[in-house]
Amino acid sequence: MFQLGATTLPNPKSFTRDFIETSAQNLLIQGKSTKKTESRKERFVLVFQELTQVQANSILSEYRLETERSFQVTETNLAISATDVLIDISPREYSGGKAYREALTLILTEVS
Repeated sequence: MFQLGATTLPNPKSFTRDFIETSAQNLLIQGKSTKKTESRKERFVLVFQELTQVQANSILSEYRLETERSFQVTETNLAISATDVLIDISPREYSGGKAYREALTLILTEVS
């Protein structure tokens, strides 16, 4: 189960996570240059496709709060403890047909 704030998210088509360096030092020790990372934030990217209007509006309601939200995952082979994140939404695409469907990418950046 993917949980963002008060919203239970549907399972994403893809889910990636990476780290963003927020602070680093470049050191020169005995003629060798080295980099020491001092601080990192985690970023989660969830790609959704074929969302119903209700699902899309639920995600957008969390985004429109414009404040940090709690994100956690409890799946069989994946567990992420509650992490405070800021929400960004990247491309939103719409598909026609009999029912409204939306594809969007949700980018969640850890708050430190």
